[in-house]
Amino acid sequence: MEVAVRDVDAGVARIGGGCGQMVRCLELRDGSEMEQREREKKKERTSADVNRLAECAEIDAAVEILLLRRRLLLEDMENREGMEMETEQEEEAESSMEVVLRDGGLVAQIVQKLDNSIDRHAASMVCRAWNDAVTWEVQKVMPRSRESLPLLVTRFWHVTSLDFSRCSNQLEDRDLALAASAFARVRWLTIGDDDQAQTKLTDAGVAEFAQTRLLLDHLALTYIPLLRDAGILALVQGCRDLRTLCLQSCRGLGDGAIEAIAACLHGLQELELKGGGEARFTPLGLAVLGSGCGELRKLVLELGSLNIDMALESVAKGCKKLQQVALKFRSAKLEGLARCSSLQSLSLETNQRGSLDEVVLAVAAANRKLIELSCINRLVPLNDAAVIGVLLRCPNLRKLHVESTNLTEAALVCIVHSRTTLLDLALGHFTSTGQGGIGLLTLDLKRLSLAHTKGVRDEELQMLIAGNLGLEHLDLQGCAGPTAAIGFSSIASCKHLVFLDLSYTQVDDVSLCAIASGMQNLKNLAIAKCEKITDMRVLTRFPGVESLVLDHCPFVTDEGLDDLARNCLHLSHLSLAFTNVTDVGLEYLSKCRALRSLRVPYCRQVDGEGVIAIANSCGWFWHVVLSYRLRGSLIADLLQDLCCTVCFQVDETALVPFDANMLMHA
Repeated sequence: MEVAVRDVDAGVARIGGGCGQMVRCLELRDGSEMEQREREKKKERTSADVNRLAECAEIDAAVEILLLRRRLLLEDMENREGMEMETEQEEEAESSMEVVLRDGGLVAQIVQKLDNSIDRHAASMVCRAWNDAVTWEVQKVMPRSRESLPLLVTRFWHVTSLDFSRCSNQLEDRDLALAASAFARVRWLTIGDDDQAQTKLTDAGVAEFAQTRLLLDHLALTYIPLLRDAGILALVQGCRDLRTLCLQSCRGLGDGAIEAIAACLHGLQELELKGGGEARFTPLGLAVLGSGCGELRKLVLELGSLNIDMALESVAKGCKKLQQVALKFRSAKLEGLARCSSLQSLSLETNQRGSLDEVVLAVAAANRKLIELSCINRLVPLNDAAVIGVLLRCPNLRKLHVESTNLTEAALVCIVHSRTTLLDLALGHFTSTGQGGIGLLTLDLKRLSLAHTKGVRDEELQMLIAGNLGLEHLDLQGCAGPTAAIGFSSIASCKHLVFLDLSYTQVDDVSLCAIASGMQNLKNLAIAKCEKITDMRVLTRFPGVESLVLDHCPFVTDEGLDDLARNCLHLSHLSLAFTNVTDVGLEYLSKCRALRSLRVPYCRQVDGEGVIAIANSCGWFWHVVLSYRLRGSLIADLLQDLCCTVCFQVDETALVPFDANMLMHA
């Protein structure tokens, strides 16, 4: 290209030089001939002049053409050089991307920064290297159907946690055998769920599973009716390193299972026994726990009407390291707990007619390092003396949950003046006298519940919010007294709020808009039966909400669901029980790609087509609660084929209190 330009320049120079010489010759010739032939050849001179001018014009044109060609060649050179530079930059950028894609360590660090499953799934679609990085970072697998288990084995053989609680169909013994042989690194195993009985798992399958002798640390078995004592015996003999064991709603278990646990699991640290009304445990059988499981740190007993007195005596005597106790019972003598001196957490839930004041005070006196206390006795709640005594004896208390029917504002004053380290406070069914007691609770709490509290004035709620601006969890369900315009609007000051429950209150559109304007981190919102809200579009002001409860809300419409789906793109859990939505509205929800669970019981205009549309469009969707009339229908079968767990709720629950759901399992 440069040679061509030089040639053009030389040509221009030659033509220019020739042109100048020709002009000089013409001038001399014209001078001499003008004198001699001025008169004789006037016409010839005129003709010569014309020819000369024509020759000059041709020369000028040639020069212009050569100059134009030179300019074009130069421009072409510049364009080529620019293209070469861009190509080099693209090659450098492409090589950098290849370096990133091939650097497994760098990709792994990027993947570790992704904090939710949707982002990780998107990253896995970049390329094979990224897919492998995401796969390797996965440590927990939750199969949604037993058919998918062989496929998961090839990719996720390295996981340490295996959870079958979301499996939509019945597991079989051979599935346990496959899991035991393929997932050799599993430490946490969960089988079964309250919503669906695993009727095909037997002792034989559990025994075969135990023969692989996995180094399990955590095992949870739920709702396996064919599991017997022999299966538990084989299991604990094969997995002697268990640290946590949870047995829930396994109705076939009896004292033999407890004896096997006590005899084989001497290093057991956490034990949960739930659903005792269906099991065959006896008080004498439970009494062996203390002698065999001396390393217990946590004990959870939810055994219905079963007498647990002997079990508590045994545990208090033999488990000197016990730190957490959670009991749900009908009647029990809890004096044995006062013998424990290492408790840090105590949770009691009962409808016992006798008072728990003395027991709670005795336990607090023996365990001054107590950090958490929850005592829910709906028939005979704790009184002022018991609460004040606990506060004085346990200065490090961080969590206090009590039914407050018997409490007065004197207890609230003591809570404030005791200067405890409370971060979590729940005072259910408290009655305010309007003297400002609630407003005095300026403790900089993180979690606060005043569910079903009565007589709260706007000023009190404003003072309460102002003194706890760091709240992350606020439950005002059924709170009577505050007005929408003043009281509830003050909640907007809690910038860090993640959970808010205003169900059964007088909150309205204006106050909800005010709340939305003040917080951007809210993830969970419950406004069940809030009849003063009239426009569903107000919910679109919470674009980051992930869980939404709209049960019994008359303002819920199909058009409102369309607005919700377009604006709340992170919505993953939605409850629409007892509303007038139709399948058309549910089809709008298919835009919510992150939706995982949906409750639509007692929605008489929902026949299921809308739920099918959601299941087809939302890849993360796995759980749905429908009206009982759809049990056994084609819709239910299709949902199970789409790997969704289906639960049915009888329509007659419209006559039952809101929190007394009767669930029928698929």
